[in-house]
Amino acid sequence: MQGTIRKAGRGTCIAAVALAAASAAQATVVMNSTRYVYTADAKEITVKVSNVGKLPALTQAWIDNGDAKATPEHVDVPFNLTPPIARVEAGKSQTLRISYTGAPLPVDRESLFWVNVLEVPPKPVADDTNKIQLAFRYRLKMFYRPAGLAGSADAAPEKLAWRLAAGGDLTISNPTPYHVTLNEVRVNGIEVEPFSVPPLGTVTAKPAQAVAPGVDARVAYKSINDYGGFVPHSKTVEAP
Repeated sequence: MQGTIRKAGRGTCIAAVALAAASAAQATVVMNSTRYVYTADAKEITVKVSNVGKLPALTQAWIDNGDAKATPEHVDVPFNLTPPIARVEAGKSQTLRISYTGAPLPVDRESLFWVNVLEVPPKPVADDTNKIQLAFRYRLKMFYRPAGLAGSADAAPEKLAWRLAAGGDLTISNPTPYHVTLNEVRVNGIEVEPFSVPPLGTVTAKPAQAVAPGVDARVAYKSINDYGGFVPHSKTVEAP
């Protein structure tokens, strides 16, 4: 697998303005984690959804395999999630249960899926005609981890192979069977957009400022572990 990571351009400002306009709005539903790991020996895993608001909340949940636009009725994944629709009372929690159907998945590497939880906005009342309603949606990573994989997920970030190309781009290869997610990536102090490197895959990162020819690249980054924690790392990548 290969991909290219690029620095966000000016179009990002438009989205930032839109988000700033809605900054007063807040989700009343919160999740208990930022990622989930389904190990092959698990009968099921649970996802906790809590309502921290003052009114009941209606949620819809589903799993997709990478298509963020896929609707619940059109996804095809080897997992069952129950209940798909739930009413969560104010100050209460709802447990979602995810079970693997046993359909074939790769046994030599992790597979990536996404858990979606949509907070359905309540029906507007008469005096709400001039208000904007927002539907908040969580889309969180879920890794299916087969039994017997070599090494460990914790050790995988240090095993990434970094190579500096003549044009200043960085090629990052992952020789491990684990997904590695990187955040706060800096090359010679210049920020690079966060990215992930799939198992046994390669991506190309383009720093906002090209590395000068003949100059080594000093790379600092943080990997995200199974619990959502950030682990710092640093590398020196020799010039070609």
